Formats: sequence, C-alpha cells, structure tokens
Amino acid sequence: MVTFMRIFRLSNGISNFTYVMINGKVFELGMDPVLALMNHAKGLSVSLGSEVLINIDEVFKRDYRVGGLRFTKPYDPPEVWGSGISYEVSRRRYSEEGDVAKIGGKTIYERVYDAERPEIFFKATAGRCVGHGEPIAIRGDSNWTLPEPELGVVISRDGRVLGYTIIDDVSARDIEAENPLYLPQSKIYDGCCAFGPFIVTPDEIKDPYSLQIRLRIIRGGEVIYEGEVSTRQMRRRIDEQVKYLIRNNTVPDGTILMTGTGILPGKDSALREGDVVEISISEIGTLITPVIKLK
Repeated sequence: MVTFMRIFRLSNGISNFTYVMINGKVFELGMDPVLALMNHAKGLSVSLGSEVLINIDEVFKRDYRVGGLRFTKPYDPPEVWGSGISYEVSRRRYSEEGDVAKIGGKTIYERVYDAERPEIFFKATAGRCVGHGEPIAIRGDSNWTLPEPELGVVISRDGRVLGYTIIDDVSARDIEAENPLYLPQSKIYDGCCAFGPFIVTPDEIKDPYSLQIRLRIIRGGEVIYEGEVSTRQMRRRIDEQVKYLIRNNTVPDGTILMTGTGILPGKDSALREGDVVEISISEIGTLITPVIKLK
C-alpha cells in the first residue's frame, strides 16, 4: 500500500497536470485525485504513472503572472463548506464588534460557541477556488476583507477524512458585520477561497490537533500582520464538525470542510490589492496567494 501521499497539480496556463509525491519522489497520478484518496483510505491500489523530475522549490516560487509551469489548486472540489466559531478567540473577537446581533443577552457568536450545534455554512464551488500562487479576491463592495487561515479536511460522502490541506476562508467582514443574514454574500464570491498546495493523506499527519497554523499579510515587501495558533485550541473536534455537515445533507466524495480559524486580524490589517497572504501549517506546507480587488 502507498503511504505518505501528497497530491498536487501544476498548470502551464493552458492544461493542468496532476502528480503525487511519495517519499520525496514525484509521479504522474494515473487516476482521479478523489478516487486516489478514497483508494488510499481503503488500502486499495493507487494508479501511478511515470516518475517525473520536477524542481518543486523552483515551481513553488512562480505565480499566475509568471510564465512556465506553476502550482494551481490540487483538484476541483465539488463543494467547500465551513464550520465557524470553533476557536475561543473567534467567539471573543467577533463579539467585541459593535452592533453585533444578540439573543437572550448573548451575541450570536457567543451562543453558537457554547451551543451543541456548530455553525455550518456553504463556502464555494471549484470555480470560486484558487490555488497556490493564484489571486484571492476582495469584493468590489467591501472595504474590510480578511483572510481566515484554516485546516481543511477532504472527506468522503460518509464523512471519512481522506486528506488534509491548507485553506483560506477569505471573508468580507464588513458585510457580515452589517447583518448576519448577509453571511452568504460575505463568504461566497469569485476568488473567495484558496487551498493547497498539497492534499496530504492522514497517515502523514501524526495528530491533527497538534498542528501550528501561521498567517502573514505582506504589503510592499513588509509584514504588516503576523499571527499563530495551534489546532489544539480548537473547541470542536473535526469528527463533530463533519457529523453535523453530513446530517441529512448528502455531500459528494471529495468535499472540503474548513474547520474554523483561530487567527483574526483587525480592521487595520484589512486586505488591499497587491497584498500577499502567506499561510503555513506544520506537516502540510505553505500556501501563498496575491490579492486583487474585483470591480
């Protein structure tokens, strides 16, 4: 059985090519990435093509504005969902904002943090997602958009974890803060989600609750924000979040669930066009995306 498998995809601007890294060697992937993840989870064979020589470090430095082979999203997820307020800091920080809706004397964020049922929301389809080196976007009608660095899990329709990835739940915080009913507009738009560069199989992650997540926002070559959190601080476990996602809700194999953010920059770190967002998760890698503003 193949172990310690990392799936990634490269693009030359016209075509995409899917590869798998095993023990430091790179092979063409001879089957659909989701099927490969499912076979791996079941102990079945994964179809490999020829070994290829690719300078991963060199390709990693390229973004969508540079010619030649570059990273793109590892596969096209059929659906991306989010689970929110899963870290104490998000409950506290969101509740500090002015004019936050309250129920029974508590803000909606405090109530969902303490409730049995987590916040689950739809985030994106494949066309709204980008990969490493590709641009995330600020809505044209938002002046306070932030990255939300999160551990992403790729799941099967029955809720089995097939892989882990780095994911950015880019959110228009001013739109969400104006009215909770505007959450879909805050969360779902072109370029609202980035993930990658790799999908890492679970056997490579020793403990998903001991990972360090780090965020940096870079402007003009200078770091204007830096924050870090451990997944150990996650209040709701991944299996609990997945359980609520698939309750009476059939999701396709290969769906991604974002597990919540514990790093929340303030308004003074709102994204601007030309910024660069860098998210690292130990044992997975680093996801770097430039920022554009939609018209």
